[in-house]
Order: sequence, then C-alpha cells, then structure tokens
Amino acid sequence: MHCIDCALCWNRDLPGDVQISCRSGDFCAAHAVSHGGFSELGLKVYERINEILDKNKLLHRLPEPYNVAAMLLIIALLGTAIRIVATVYWLVRRPLQTLRDTPRNWLRQSLCTDFAHPPEVVPPEAAKGSERVPTFKALLEESRLADTARDHVLTVVIFGPFIVVGWLPSVIYRVSFKATALAYTPFIWAAHATLRNPLPLKTRLERITKSELEKVRRGFSWVILTTLVAKVALLFTWIDRAYIESKFPSQKFVASFVILERWPWWQITLATDAVLTFVLLFFADAALARLDGQETWREATVLKTLATVSFLRAALSIVTVSHFFHIALLAAAPNSVLRLLGS
Repeated sequence: MHCIDCALCWNRDLPGDVQISCRSGDFCAAHAVSHGGFSELGLKVYERINEILDKNKLLHRLPEPYNVAAMLLIIALLGTAIRIVATVYWLVRRPLQTLRDTPRNWLRQSLCTDFAHPPEVVPPEAAKGSERVPTFKALLEESRLADTARDHVLTVVIFGPFIVVGWLPSVIYRVSFKATALAYTPFIWAAHATLRNPLPLKTRLERITKSELEKVRRGFSWVILTTLVAKVALLFTWIDRAYIESKFPSQKFVASFVILERWPWWQITLATDAVLTFVLLFFADAALARLDGQETWREATVLKTLATVSFLRAALSIVTVSHFFHIALLAAAPNSVLRLLGS
C-alpha cells in the first residue's frame, strides 16, 4: 500500500492542519509544510532548473550521451540541495510546527509507505511534476526500451549518476528509517503528548500547578538539584566531604551516582530536566494568575511556551531513562548476551 496522499499533492486549498506529508511519505520537515506551500515552491524551482539546463548551450556541446548524463547529474545535485534547504528552512522557521507534525509523518513513513513506492528527488514530483521533471517511473520505462548490450551500457552511463545521487539516498533513508522506527517511538509519543495536547489552556495550566504527578516530579527534581548543589559545594571545598557523604545513603551511592571526580552527561540532563520542571511551574502559575485578569498573556505564546518546555523535558527524560535502562540491561544480561553486544 502507498502513503496517504496529502493536500500538497492534490489540493492546496485544504486546511493547513491536513497539509502534513507529501506523497513520497519521506520523514522530514519539508512535509510539515502548512505555511505557504514551500514544497510546491521547491518543485517549481526544480522544474525551472530543469528548463534552464535543457536550454543550456554549454551542456549541449558535450558529445552524446554524456551531455544528457551531465545534465541529469546536475539536476540531481540541485534537487537534493532544494530538499535540504526546504528541510532546514521549515525546521528553523517553524520548529514547533515541524515537531508537531512529526507523529503523523512517522506513522505514514513507518506503516503507510511500502518499498515499492517510487522515490523522489523533490516532493511531490511523482504526483504533480511536469514533463520537464525526470521521474523514476519515466526513467524506468525508458530503460526498458533498451534491447541490445550497447543500449544497456548507455542506459547505465546516462541514468546511473542521476539514480545514485538523486534517488538512492531517498531509498536508503526509507529503508533505514523503517529498520529503526521503533527506536523513535518514545520521542514520537513525547511529541504527540506535549505538542498536540488537546486540553484547554486553563486545564493544562492547572494540571501543571496542581496535579499529583507534577508534585511527584517536583519532589524528585528537588532531590536531584540538592544532590548536585552538594556536589558543587564539595568540589569547591565549601563543605567538609565527610559531612556531606554522611547525608547520603551509602558510599556506593556517592561513587555510582554523585561521582565527585567528573560530570557525566546524564547528570547534566537530570539537572536541566529539574530546572525546566520549576521553570514550567513558575510560568504556568504566572499565566494562570493572569488568565482572567486584564493583563492576560497571549494564549498562543503561552501554549507555545508550555509545549516547548514540556517537550524538552520529556525528551531529556527519555534520553536519561534510556541510559539507566541500558545499564540495568547490561547488569542483568547473561554473559552470552554481553559478548554479543560487545560489552
């Protein structure tokens, strides 16, 4: 089965929230285009480049079939550049929108797009590209016309560079993404839970300030920050080491988790997570206090701030928990599994 076709492929007049992914189903920010049809703009630029190269006299001076091969190679390079620019453009301009559309794109790329779907240099060339744009289907039909050994060699010479530069990366990406899609699942869940939260603003603010889950999280954050502050005090010899160590459960705890000799990366993620927890609390409390007053903050700004901080906090938690899960797995795994993992 093929990817669910989107508004960018067939009808640009559909609402922005359904313009999520193009027909190729590739998982990138270029498919989160719901602001101005940048994907179609990229396709128009791609078509214009094809038209200019087709009229370029310098390329036509090359002997056949090398002029065609050179033209296709330049087209593939420029098309790939357009795709990268589109991805970076929307990631920088609309980062929250890109992340918000990630769960749907992940679903389409993982479950709705099969390996037989034709690859594309610039989406959505397969659905809306003109005759000036070389498509996978057209080149495949052209290659089937070769009936002699010489024609087969010419086909490889002409189409080979274009396929390697333009379409092979898309196919490799699709295969690698499907092979590792399960690893992205926690982050997809975090993006869906934090960036696509359907609750009203007041309910979200009250859940942050009053819910029991957030209270437990703030208590855990207090423990983390207190431990790290004690570590800083020890490193600068502000407090006697024996006194601080006596406050912890055991020396093993100090050696394994406090780690006075260095700062492991997971301590930094834990500290950042804890700080974001209190930042979220203070911001939500201030926004809730102004919700019914005359100095109400803009709802869009409040929602974006809540979504951004919540997603960052969730992502940091996933990374940190994954690290400790890996440690626990290595500790509980038998020796045969450890040798298999190279640990």
